[in-house]
Amino acid sequence: MFIFALCFALFTNIAVAIEGDLCLQLDNSFGRCVKIQDCPSAIQLIQEHKQPIRCGFEGQQSFVCCDNKYRKKERKSVEYCEQQYPLQPGIVGGEDATAKEFPHMAALGFGTIDNIKWLCGGTLINEKYVVTAAHCIFTREFGQVKLVRLGDLDLSKDTDDASPKDFLVKRVIRHPEYKSSSRYHDIALIELNATVEFNEYMKPACLNAAKTTNRDVNYIATGWGLTAFAGEKSDILQKVELQDVPINVCKEKYQYDRRLQSGIVEDWQLCVGAPNKDTCQGDSGGPLTSKESNYHVIYGVTSFGKACGLAAGVYTKIVHYLSWIEDIVWPNPI
Repeated sequence: MFIFALCFALFTNIAVAIEGDLCLQLDNSFGRCVKIQDCPSAIQLIQEHKQPIRCGFEGQQSFVCCDNKYRKKERKSVEYCEQQYPLQPGIVGGEDATAKEFPHMAALGFGTIDNIKWLCGGTLINEKYVVTAAHCIFTREFGQVKLVRLGDLDLSKDTDDASPKDFLVKRVIRHPEYKSSSRYHDIALIELNATVEFNEYMKPACLNAAKTTNRDVNYIATGWGLTAFAGEKSDILQKVELQDVPINVCKEKYQYDRRLQSGIVEDWQLCVGAPNKDTCQGDSGGPLTSKESNYHVIYGVTSFGKACGLAAGVYTKIVHYLSWIEDIVWPNPI
Protein backbone atom coordinates (compact mmCIF):
# COMPACT_ATOMS: atom_id res chain seq x y z
CA MET A 1 0.00 0.00 0.00
CA PHE A 2 1.07 3.55 -0.65
CA ILE A 3 -0.50 6.98 -0.70
CA PHE A 4 -1.04 8.46 -4.17
CA ALA A 5 -0.68 12.00 -2.82
CA LEU A 6 2.98 11.30 -2.08
CA CYS A 7 3.62 10.32 -5.68
CA PHE A 8 3.61 13.86 -7.03
CA ALA A 9 7.05 14.50 -5.55
CA LEU A 10 8.48 11.64 -7.57
CA PHE A 11 7.52 13.02 -10.96
CA THR A 12 9.89 15.22 -12.96
CA ASN A 13 8.74 14.73 -16.55
CA ILE A 14 5.68 16.87 -17.34
CA ALA A 15 3.97 16.61 -20.74
CA VAL A 16 0.76 17.88 -22.30
CA ALA A 17 -0.86 14.55 -23.12
CA ILE A 18 -4.28 13.65 -21.73
CA GLU A 19 -5.78 10.32 -20.76
CA GLY A 20 -5.77 7.90 -23.68
CA ASP A 21 -3.13 9.72 -25.75
CA LEU A 22 -0.05 8.06 -27.16
CA CYS A 23 3.16 8.84 -25.23
CA LEU A 24 6.85 8.01 -25.46
CA GLN A 25 8.60 5.91 -22.85
CA LEU A 26 12.27 6.17 -21.90
CA ASP A 27 13.21 3.50 -24.46
CA ASN A 28 11.36 5.49 -27.19
CA SER A 29 8.66 2.86 -27.49
CA PHE A 30 5.03 3.95 -27.43
CA GLY A 31 2.68 3.62 -24.49
CA ARG A 32 -0.65 5.11 -23.45
CA CYS A 33 -1.30 7.94 -21.01
CA VAL A 34 -3.41 6.35 -18.23
CA LYS A 35 -4.38 6.89 -14.60
CA ILE A 36 -1.49 5.91 -12.37
CA GLN A 37 -3.65 3.35 -10.52
CA ASP A 38 -4.36 1.61 -13.85
CA CYS A 39 -0.67 1.02 -14.59
CA PRO A 40 0.91 -1.77 -12.49
CA SER A 41 4.38 -1.04 -13.90
CA ALA A 42 4.20 2.59 -12.68
CA ILE A 43 3.05 1.44 -9.24
CA GLN A 44 5.97 -0.96 -9.11
CA LEU A 45 8.43 1.82 -9.99
CA ILE A 46 7.05 4.08 -7.25
CA GLN A 47 7.35 1.29 -4.69
CA GLU A 48 10.97 0.95 -5.77
CA HIS A 49 11.42 4.74 -5.30
CA LYS A 50 11.89 5.22 -9.05
CA GLN A 51 10.20 7.71 -11.36
CA PRO A 52 7.51 6.74 -13.89
CA ILE A 53 7.03 9.13 -16.79
CA ARG A 54 4.27 11.59 -16.01
CA CYS A 55 2.24 12.52 -19.08
CA GLY A 56 -0.51 14.70 -17.62
CA PHE A 57 -2.81 15.42 -14.72
CA GLU A 58 -6.35 16.55 -13.97
CA GLY A 59 -6.88 18.06 -10.53
CA GLN A 60 -5.29 15.62 -8.08
CA GLN A 61 -5.33 12.77 -10.62
CA SER A 62 -1.97 11.92 -12.20
CA PHE A 63 -1.48 10.18 -15.54
CA VAL A 64 1.59 8.17 -16.50
CA CYS A 65 2.98 6.75 -19.73
CA CYS A 66 2.24 3.06 -19.35
CA ASP A 67 3.81 0.19 -21.26
CA ASN A 68 1.05 -1.50 -23.29
CA LYS A 69 1.79 -4.99 -21.97
CA TYR A 70 1.23 -3.80 -18.39
CA ARG A 71 -1.96 -1.84 -18.89
CA LYS A 72 -5.26 -3.11 -17.56
CA LYS A 73 -7.59 -4.64 -20.10
CA GLU A 74 -8.86 -1.98 -22.51
CA ARG A 75 -12.34 -1.38 -23.82
CA LYS A 76 -13.22 -3.56 -26.81
CA SER A 77 -13.09 -0.63 -29.21
CA VAL A 78 -9.60 0.33 -28.01
CA GLU A 79 -8.36 -3.26 -28.27
CA TYR A 80 -9.74 -3.46 -31.80
CA CYS A 81 -8.10 -0.19 -32.79
CA GLU A 82 -4.71 -1.27 -31.51
CA GLN A 83 -4.98 -4.53 -33.45
CA GLN A 84 -5.63 -2.60 -36.66
CA TYR A 85 -3.03 0.11 -36.01
CA PRO A 86 -0.06 -1.19 -34.01
CA LEU A 87 1.51 1.73 -32.12
CA GLN A 88 4.26 3.57 -34.08
CA PRO A 89 5.91 6.97 -34.22
CA GLY A 90 -20.01 19.38 -47.13
CA ILE A 91 -17.83 21.46 -45.90
CA VAL A 92 -17.91 25.29 -45.87
CA GLY A 93 -14.47 26.85 -46.32
CA GLY A 94 -12.93 23.44 -46.82
CA GLU A 95 -10.62 21.96 -49.40
CA ASP A 96 -10.45 18.83 -51.51
CA ALA A 97 -9.31 15.73 -49.71
CA THR A 98 -6.61 13.61 -51.31
CA ALA A 99 -6.67 9.96 -52.28
CA LYS A 100 -6.46 7.54 -49.31
CA GLU A 101 -6.45 10.43 -46.84
CA PHE A 102 -9.71 9.41 -45.12
CA PRO A 103 -10.12 5.66 -45.75
CA HIS A 104 -12.83 5.44 -43.07
CA MET A 105 -15.18 7.79 -44.96
CA ALA A 106 -18.51 6.37 -46.13
CA ALA A 107 -21.20 7.80 -48.38
CA LEU A 108 -24.83 6.81 -47.71
CA GLY A 109 -27.01 6.22 -50.75
CA PHE A 110 -30.80 6.55 -51.05
CA GLY A 111 -33.34 5.83 -53.77
CA THR A 112 -32.89 3.08 -56.34
CA ILE A 113 -29.62 1.41 -57.25
CA ASP A 114 -29.74 2.82 -60.79
CA ASN A 115 -30.55 6.33 -59.53
CA ILE A 116 -28.75 6.63 -56.23
CA LYS A 117 -28.71 9.85 -54.21
CA TRP A 118 -25.74 10.37 -51.89
CA LEU A 119 -27.32 12.34 -49.05
CA CYS A 120 -25.34 11.61 -45.88
CA GLY A 121 -21.98 10.47 -44.63
CA GLY A 122 -20.76 7.84 -42.21
CA THR A 123 -17.64 6.30 -40.70
CA LEU A 124 -16.34 2.76 -41.06
CA ILE A 125 -15.48 1.45 -37.57
CA ASN A 126 -14.85 -2.25 -38.24
CA GLU A 127 -15.28 -4.92 -40.95
CA LYS A 128 -19.09 -4.84 -40.78
CA TYR A 129 -20.31 -1.58 -39.27
CA VAL A 130 -20.58 2.10 -40.12
CA VAL A 131 -21.58 4.75 -37.58
CA THR A 132 -23.72 7.69 -38.72
CA ALA A 133 -26.41 10.08 -37.50
CA ALA A 134 -29.82 8.62 -36.61
CA HIS A 135 -31.56 11.29 -38.69
CA CYS A 136 -29.64 10.04 -41.74
CA ILE A 137 -31.23 6.59 -41.73
CA PHE A 138 -34.51 7.62 -43.34
CA THR A 139 -35.70 10.43 -45.64
CA ARG A 140 -39.33 11.21 -46.52
CA GLU A 141 -38.53 11.48 -50.22
CA PHE A 142 -36.29 8.45 -50.73
CA GLY A 143 -37.08 6.17 -47.78
CA GLN A 144 -34.48 4.22 -45.84
CA VAL A 145 -30.77 4.20 -46.66
CA LYS A 146 -30.05 1.51 -49.26
CA LEU A 147 -26.35 1.62 -50.01
CA VAL A 148 -23.02 2.40 -48.37
CA ARG A 149 -20.03 3.33 -50.53
CA LEU A 150 -16.49 3.02 -49.19
CA GLY A 151 -13.14 3.86 -50.73
CA ASP A 152 -14.31 6.75 -52.92
CA LEU A 153 -13.03 10.28 -53.41
CA ASP A 154 -15.02 11.81 -56.29
CA LEU A 155 -18.55 10.42 -56.38
CA SER A 156 -19.08 11.55 -59.97
CA LYS A 157 -16.03 9.88 -61.55
CA ASP A 158 -14.38 6.51 -61.83
CA THR A 159 -11.09 7.90 -63.16
CA ASP A 160 -9.80 9.38 -59.90
CA ASP A 161 -7.34 7.68 -57.55
CA ALA A 162 -9.95 5.74 -55.64
CA SER A 163 -11.20 2.21 -55.17
CA PRO A 164 -14.94 2.52 -54.51
CA LYS A 165 -16.99 -0.43 -53.37
CA ASP A 166 -20.72 -0.47 -52.65
CA PHE A 167 -22.34 -2.47 -49.87
CA LEU A 168 -26.02 -3.11 -49.33
CA VAL A 169 -27.48 -2.25 -45.95
CA LYS A 170 -28.24 -5.39 -43.94
CA ARG A 171 -29.84 -3.57 -41.00
CA VAL A 172 -29.88 -0.22 -39.24
CA ILE A 173 -29.83 0.33 -35.49
CA ARG A 174 -30.84 3.74 -34.18
CA HIS A 175 -29.93 4.65 -30.66
CA PRO A 176 -32.94 3.63 -28.51
CA GLU A 177 -33.31 7.14 -27.04
CA TYR A 178 -33.33 8.94 -30.38
CA LYS A 179 -36.55 10.73 -31.38
CA SER A 180 -37.01 12.54 -34.67
CA SER A 181 -38.68 15.41 -32.81
CA SER A 182 -35.47 16.02 -30.84
CA ARG A 183 -31.82 16.67 -31.60
CA TYR A 184 -30.51 14.40 -28.86
CA HIS A 185 -28.92 10.93 -29.20
CA ASP A 186 -28.50 11.48 -32.95
CA ILE A 187 -26.47 8.36 -33.64
CA ALA A 188 -27.05 5.08 -35.46
CA LEU A 189 -25.19 2.02 -36.70
CA ILE A 190 -25.42 0.43 -40.13
CA GLU A 191 -24.56 -3.23 -40.55
CA LEU A 192 -23.22 -4.02 -44.02
CA ASN A 193 -24.26 -7.06 -46.02
CA ALA A 194 -20.67 -8.20 -46.54
CA THR A 195 -17.33 -8.05 -44.77
CA VAL A 196 -15.01 -5.20 -45.73
CA GLU A 197 -11.53 -6.24 -46.79
CA PHE A 198 -9.26 -3.50 -45.52
CA ASN A 199 -6.76 -1.85 -47.86
CA GLU A 200 -5.20 1.58 -48.26
CA TYR A 201 -8.55 2.96 -49.53
CA MET A 202 -10.79 1.36 -46.89
CA LYS A 203 -9.76 1.26 -43.23
CA PRO A 204 -11.69 1.85 -40.00
CA ALA A 205 -11.40 4.89 -37.77
CA CYS A 206 -10.74 4.37 -34.07
CA LEU A 207 -13.35 5.43 -31.52
CA ASN A 208 -12.41 8.04 -28.95
CA ALA A 209 -12.57 6.49 -25.48
CA ALA A 210 -11.27 9.42 -23.42
CA LYS A 211 -13.97 11.29 -21.50
CA THR A 212 -11.75 14.33 -21.07
CA THR A 213 -10.67 15.98 -24.30
CA ASN A 214 -7.79 18.36 -24.89
CA ARG A 215 -9.50 21.59 -25.97
CA ASP A 216 -6.56 22.39 -28.27
CA VAL A 217 -7.16 19.30 -30.41
CA ASN A 218 -7.36 20.01 -34.13
CA TYR A 219 -10.49 18.38 -35.48
CA ILE A 220 -11.12 17.50 -39.11
CA ALA A 221 -14.65 17.22 -40.52
CA THR A 222 -15.18 15.52 -43.87
CA GLY A 223 -18.12 15.15 -46.24
CA TRP A 224 -19.63 15.51 -49.69
CA GLY A 225 -22.18 18.12 -48.59
CA LEU A 226 -22.94 21.65 -49.77
CA THR A 227 -19.97 24.03 -50.00
CA ALA A 228 -22.17 26.99 -48.96
CA PHE A 229 -25.65 27.53 -47.53
CA ALA A 230 -28.05 26.86 -50.44
CA GLY A 231 -24.95 26.34 -52.58
CA GLU A 232 -23.65 23.52 -54.76
CA LYS A 233 -23.04 20.00 -53.51
CA SER A 234 -19.47 18.74 -53.81
CA ASP A 235 -18.78 15.51 -55.68
CA ILE A 236 -15.21 15.56 -54.33
CA LEU A 237 -14.76 14.72 -50.67
CA GLN A 238 -14.12 17.91 -48.70
CA LYS A 239 -12.19 18.42 -45.47
CA VAL A 240 -12.07 21.28 -43.01
CA GLU A 241 -10.12 21.91 -39.81
CA LEU A 242 -12.20 22.98 -36.81
CA GLN A 243 -11.58 23.77 -33.14
CA ASP A 244 -13.46 23.34 -29.91
CA VAL A 245 -16.06 26.05 -29.14
CA PRO A 246 -16.70 26.87 -25.45
CA ILE A 247 -19.91 25.21 -24.29
CA ASN A 248 -21.38 28.46 -22.96
CA VAL A 249 -20.97 30.10 -26.39
CA CYS A 250 -22.59 27.10 -28.07
CA LYS A 251 -25.49 27.05 -25.61
CA GLU A 252 -26.19 30.71 -26.28
CA LYS A 253 -26.30 30.17 -30.06
CA TYR A 254 -28.87 27.38 -29.75
CA GLN A 255 -30.90 28.52 -26.72
CA TYR A 256 -34.08 29.05 -28.74
CA ASP A 257 -34.06 25.73 -30.63
CA ARG A 258 -37.35 23.98 -29.85
CA ARG A 259 -35.79 20.60 -30.51
CA LEU A 260 -33.29 21.15 -27.70
CA GLN A 261 -35.52 21.12 -24.64
CA SER A 262 -32.51 20.85 -22.32
CA GLY A 263 -30.26 23.04 -24.45
CA ILE A 264 -26.89 21.74 -25.59
CA VAL A 265 -25.95 18.82 -23.33
CA GLU A 266 -22.18 18.73 -22.93
CA ASP A 267 -22.09 15.03 -22.00
CA TRP A 268 -23.83 14.07 -25.23
CA GLN A 269 -22.87 16.79 -27.68
CA LEU A 270 -19.71 18.47 -28.91
CA CYS A 271 -19.50 21.98 -30.42
CA VAL A 272 -16.73 22.87 -32.85
CA GLY A 273 -16.20 25.51 -35.47
CA ALA A 274 -13.87 28.05 -37.07
CA PRO A 275 -14.36 31.42 -38.81
CA ASN A 276 -16.09 30.89 -42.17
CA LYS A 277 -15.74 27.13 -41.86
CA ASP A 278 -18.37 24.55 -41.03
CA THR A 279 -20.12 21.38 -42.04
CA CYS A 280 -23.27 21.82 -44.14
CA GLN A 281 -26.28 20.00 -45.59
CA GLY A 282 -25.23 16.61 -46.90
CA ASP A 283 -22.36 16.29 -44.41
CA SER A 284 -24.70 14.90 -41.74
CA GLY A 285 -23.64 11.58 -40.29
CA GLY A 286 -20.04 12.11 -41.30
CA PRO A 287 -17.09 12.04 -38.91
CA LEU A 288 -15.36 14.62 -36.79
CA THR A 289 -11.90 13.17 -36.36
CA SER A 290 -8.37 13.94 -35.28
CA LYS A 291 -5.27 12.41 -36.83
CA GLU A 292 -3.05 10.52 -34.41
CA SER A 293 0.10 8.87 -35.65
CA ASN A 294 -1.00 6.56 -38.47
CA TYR A 295 -4.75 6.52 -37.87
CA HIS A 296 -7.82 8.71 -37.36
CA VAL A 297 -9.81 8.91 -34.12
CA ILE A 298 -13.51 9.80 -34.40
CA TYR A 299 -14.75 12.15 -31.69
CA GLY A 300 -18.14 13.08 -33.09
CA VAL A 301 -20.84 12.43 -35.67
CA THR A 302 -22.07 15.45 -37.63
CA SER A 303 -25.55 16.19 -36.30
CA PHE A 304 -26.84 19.73 -36.99
CA GLY A 305 -26.01 23.42 -37.23
CA LYS A 306 -27.39 26.79 -38.24
CA ALA A 307 -27.11 28.24 -41.77
CA CYS A 308 -23.75 26.81 -42.79
CA GLY A 309 -20.84 28.80 -41.42
CA LEU A 310 -22.90 31.11 -39.18
CA ALA A 311 -22.47 29.24 -35.89
CA ALA A 312 -20.60 26.31 -34.41
CA GLY A 313 -21.74 22.92 -35.61
CA VAL A 314 -23.01 20.35 -33.13
CA TYR A 315 -21.77 16.77 -33.16
CA THR A 316 -22.94 13.68 -31.31
CA LYS A 317 -20.18 12.82 -28.85
CA ILE A 318 -18.86 9.31 -29.52
CA VAL A 319 -17.45 8.62 -26.06
CA HIS A 320 -20.87 8.93 -24.40
CA TYR A 321 -22.25 6.13 -26.61
CA LEU A 322 -19.23 3.85 -26.55
CA SER A 323 -20.77 1.07 -24.46
CA TRP A 324 -23.87 0.99 -26.69
CA ILE A 325 -21.66 0.79 -29.80
CA GLU A 326 -19.40 -1.91 -28.37
CA ASP A 327 -22.29 -4.14 -27.28
CA ILE A 328 -23.54 -4.23 -30.89
CA VAL A 329 -20.30 -4.12 -32.91
CA TRP A 330 -18.13 -6.29 -30.64
CA PRO A 331 -20.58 -8.51 -28.69
CA ASN A 332 -17.87 -11.13 -28.11
CA PRO A 333 -14.32 -10.87 -26.75
CA ILE A 334 -11.83 -9.61 -29.31
